[in-house]
Amino acid sequence: MCTQRAGATQDSRTSLDIPLEEIKEGKVSILGPKLELYSDKNRIEPCWAPVFYNPIMKMDRNISVAFLQSFSILTNKKLRICDALSATGIRGLRYAKEVENVEFVVLNDINRLAYDLMKINIERNGLEKIVTAFHSDANILLAYFARRGRRFNVVDVDPFGSPVPFLDNAIRAVENNGVLCVTATDLAPLMGVSKRACIRKYGALPIRSVFSREIGLRILIGYVVRTGAKYGLMVKPLLSYSSRHYMRLFLKVRTGKKRADESIDKLGYVSFCPKCGRVWVEKHFFSLEKKCINCSSKVEIGGPVWLGELCDKFLLKKTVGVFERFFGKREKGFKILKCILEESSMPPYFYTTDFIAKTYRFKKEPILSSIIRALEDMGYKATRTHFSSKGFKTYADISTIVEIYKSL
Repeated sequence: MCTQRAGATQDSRTSLDIPLEEIKEGKVSILGPKLELYSDKNRIEPCWAPVFYNPIMKMDRNISVAFLQSFSILTNKKLRICDALSATGIRGLRYAKEVENVEFVVLNDINRLAYDLMKINIERNGLEKIVTAFHSDANILLAYFARRGRRFNVVDVDPFGSPVPFLDNAIRAVENNGVLCVTATDLAPLMGVSKRACIRKYGALPIRSVFSREIGLRILIGYVVRTGAKYGLMVKPLLSYSSRHYMRLFLKVRTGKKRADESIDKLGYVSFCPKCGRVWVEKHFFSLEKKCINCSSKVEIGGPVWLGELCDKFLLKKTVGVFERFFGKREKGFKILKCILEESSMPPYFYTTDFIAKTYRFKKEPILSSIIRALEDMGYKATRTHFSSKGFKTYADISTIVEIYKSL
């Protein structure tokens, strides 16, 4: 394998010949790029730095720590973790320092500066015994570990942009009943801004609508499900969400062709009428309606997408409790996890208060809580959604929602 492992190095700010500063996050302290040097009009651009570090992703790293802690407790497994695209190493180092029962962590980056910085940060945190740094192409590293007896029970792929180039090797490097963690930041294709790019990368049609973010997340899950099925692997979401500029998945991987077929059976299509707002789900492409039965307008079709649940409720409840214990209720991640738990078992789409008001020309936009309360009074389950501050999920049809708007 064409890789280089970390050796002893001196903790020196000048050894890398780039401006560095101390960064404290969670229980670790690392050296990272001086981000104020890489800003434009008071906006920091982490991708301009010679080694990538994004402070905005701290919330996601907090959630990831809480999730892996919960996974370790519930499965009683010693975790063998691969952070395939590590940059400063902050994510993998936090796993090693904050998650209990970690056997070892592999950090990796093809960037030589990142590799040198990872070695420094491993030593700074006294983690030499359980953390090893590699200087390799991520696909080469993952392919090497994709053999029985070498596989990890947690593989984390957190790229800049699309995870597609890494997913085949990443999913093969996960052992049976292990977890694949995936981040995507290419929201333009997934949310329908660049439709052709979504077709090219993910083999799916996106929808440009108020619920584009959820469709994009479900397209991403669907792509990983199809990738796993090629290798006779079942893929099932344990936790998935979207926030700000990214989408994040935690997926269970199990061997078995029948299980893989069961995952494929949970793929389908979502149709949306931009004129009247009607949304409906179809399992098979050949049964899709091209025109809305309400208003005869041309509809938009998204898919194939994952139509199943976005989380495992039992594991998510445990993660919520761990997050509260580790980071407190005031952290934004706690609110997101609670909202995801609330909206589980709801439809694979949502409405927003402003979309209904605009589409049906209501003069006033009702308060979200009043809409949810009115739907519940009529016997429909309704919840908020973490995808939008104005969004709500319900199985009630569009005509029922419009009648509620009229009454409010």
